[in-house]
Amino acid sequence: MIESAEEFVRLRESGDSADYQRIKREEASPDVWWTLVRDHPDMRFWVTFNRTVPQDVLRHLAGDDDWRVRANIAGRRGAPQDVLDALSRDGHDAVVASVASNPGTPTEVLERLSGHSWEDVRTRALEQLAQRAGGTAAR
Repeated sequence: MIESAEEFVRLRESGDSADYQRIKREEASPDVWWTLVRDHPDMRFWVTFNRTVPQDVLRHLAGDDDWRVRANIAGRRGAPQDVLDALSRDGHDAVVASVASNPGTPTEVLERLSGHSWEDVRTRALEQLAQRAGGTAAR
């Protein structure tokens, strides 16, 4: 278990691959996650890689100024569906493309994204819809 925000930062900055795996897999208390979000804005991106981050922290980070943070959340398996819906309307195309690629994105969101102005987003949404229908997407 990661015991503090400082430990998370140390693990991230160590350069050791085992430490990097720990920041992706180990749990931490809600206080540790919130301290990272509040006091270490440069670690928010890395927080999104952890598989155990509470949903309320992810919901908060879905509004982060850094598009990379939002894109990571948009691509997470198990991301809350309301968050995926909100991120599908994001101003950054990479965030929207991540939503369109996410197998957990609600069908109605994918259907809306299949008409997106950016071809990459349309293609990804159509591919997800085709997978659900058991077919293949037309390009």
